Amino acid sequence: ALCMHVSVPKGVKLVAAAFVAATALRNRIRAFRARGSQRIKTSMAAFEEISGLAALRPGKAERESSEKNCLTKPKSTEKFVVKTLALVVHGVKSRESKGVGELKKIRAECEKRGITVTEHLTLHEGHCETLVRELDVTGVDAIAVMGGDGTLREAVSALQGRPKDEHRVCFAFPCGTGNNFARDLGLKTISDVFGAVDRGTAHPVDCVKVTHPRGVTYSVNCVTWGMARDAAATAEGMRWLGPVRYDLAGFYHIMKGKTNHAKLAASDDINKPAYAKGEHKDYMMMFAQNTRCSGRGFTFTPSAKLDDGKFDLVAVHKRGTFKTVGLFDQVKAGGAHVEDDACCYVQCHSAALAAEDTDDLVGIDGEVHVKTPITIECVAGAFTTLV
Repeated sequence: ALCMHVSVPKGVKLVAAAFVAATALRNRIRAFRARGSQRIKTSMAAFEEISGLAALRPGKAERESSEKNCLTKPKSTEKFVVKTLALVVHGVKSRESKGVGELKKIRAECEKRGITVTEHLTLHEGHCETLVRELDVTGVDAIAVMGGDGTLREAVSALQGRPKDEHRVCFAFPCGTGNNFARDLGLKTISDVFGAVDRGTAHPVDCVKVTHPRGVTYSVNCVTWGMARDAAATAEGMRWLGPVRYDLAGFYHIMKGKTNHAKLAASDDINKPAYAKGEHKDYMMMFAQNTRCSGRGFTFTPSAKLDDGKFDLVAVHKRGTFKTVGLFDQVKAGGAHVEDDACCYVQCHSAALAAEDTDDLVGIDGEVHVKTPITIECVAGAFTTLV
């Protein structure tokens, strides 16, 4: 989404929070009354497998260890030198005061290293993909984006449509709202990224391919459905509230208690793609992630690796309001929710989802929204980035 940052007084934020909470509670009460005696009771059985894949239950020590390294394969010892850089600049962010400073720093650091930069300014959502798809890569060593996961997704999507010999090292300066891909690599600032440029370690990483009724969309971060997608969409419309919007949006949808019936399947066999079949079940939400974190750095898939040829999937069965609030607290506390038997956490090559409600939407990296049925596949070694 393209919008200007507005400073909002704390009092206004508190009023907005109270309004969101009251609206959610009112809607929840109405829903309970409407269901009456016909309300369907939700099974509280432990959620231990998806399509025969047993749930992973990584403990605190294992989760903390995973946070330190998001890669599994050996790094190249050959130094990659960036002499020419094609920089895709987010059109809106580059005009904001923060973005002006960030772009100035990128230019200065490139000049200090003798890197020749050509800048390409985005004019609208989706423009980055067009720019990278049509870019003359002759003499270009690397492609960088000044933005977040959504802008990086567009660049990676463009590369997937180009011949392999036209691929270039691709990375992001973490200047977006969500910078989860860069965060996994420990590249939290522009200075961190130039540290990676100086190290010169180029490493192949994965992305996720989502096939849906409208075609194909690639993801570098997360594919969400159910409460996860709905809360993210609500938060997107509350950007003026700042980071607290994620908490408010999550609480609103917890209280709303929407039913999400779907068929869900997963496979860790590259030769046997997942196929959604059987009966529809009531889920709270589903996350399929390439990265450990999504949103405001929430650790939904704590063991995820960027180069293992798999993506991580978390599905959650419906639970009561207080239990659900507790699960979200566990997410924010480092991913402890995966130890709860309401969640099933697996690693797979493919997954399939078919929602009973044909209007249900699936979110891709927080920006693209599509209807089901969908299939999700890992594209191993889809592009090369700096680590």
